[in-house]
Order: sequence, then structure tokens, then C-alpha cells
Amino acid sequence: MNIKRGILIALALYVANFIIGVILALITQKMFASMQNASTIYWLTTITITVLMTGLGSLWYFNDKKTTRNIVEGLKLGIIFVIVSFATDMLFLIPTIIATGKSANMFEYYQSTTFYLIRIIVIGTTVFVGSRNPTTKFLETKNKSKKTAK
Repeated sequence: MNIKRGILIALALYVANFIIGVILALITQKMFASMQNASTIYWLTTITITVLMTGLGSLWYFNDKKTTRNIVEGLKLGIIFVIVSFATDMLFLIPTIIATGKSANMFEYYQSTTFYLIRIIVIGTTVFVGSRNPTTKFLETKNKSKKTAK
């Protein structure tokens, strides 16, 4: 496991998801009084974007030839993504929100079941991407073509 690479990709995903979240908030032009009041469409959009971004980040991580692609590596990568996201929130986002006096909304977000559902989906996505090994299919196809050529 290349921890440094995983952390750097997790940070890139965090920034990309933050930017997409701001754009999504501007498009909907709604600032919710509470994350609990967010519409179902908003949450479904957020979850879909999270799956897509996590999938792309996982593919980026597993694109390295030195990286083994399997379920265990996917699980480790997912855990790194979740830890880095939480740590980045703790270091930057939460102090900013507390300074503005709107800390109650943020703590509601961390108490929400949707927060934990998204974290489980992130880990599930990295495990799924890690479990897909395209080189195995390629080798099987290559071996079959060699056998038929003989």
C-alpha cells in the first residue's frame, strides 16, 4: 500500500468534492437551516457525485503499476479516504464554521445517518474498484488466443 499516494489522492478528492459542493449549493441556491432539512434529491445528487469521484480517485490510485489491485487494498484505500476527509474537516472546515458561529449545523451533520452512509459508500466504492482486476481478464484472453493459435 502506497500510503503517501493514497493520502495525496484523498486530499485531491476532498478539494474536488468541496468545490463541487459549493457549486451544487450555488445551483440550488439554498442554504439549509439544517442538514436534516436537505431534500432527498440533494442527498441523492451528493451520493452520486461521491461515488463517481471516489471511483475516479480509486482508478487513479490503482493505475500505478506498483500497486496491487485487490479487495484488501481497496478497503485500505477507502479507510484512508475516510480518515483524510475527517482529519481535513477537523483541521480546516470545523474551525472556520465555529468562528462564524454556525457550529450547531456542522455538528448536526456529523450526527446524521447520511454522513455515515456516505462514508460506507466511499469504502464500498474503493473495495469494488479494487476488486476489479482488468489484467486478469487480459491475461485469460491472451492465454486463450495462444492456445487457439497452436
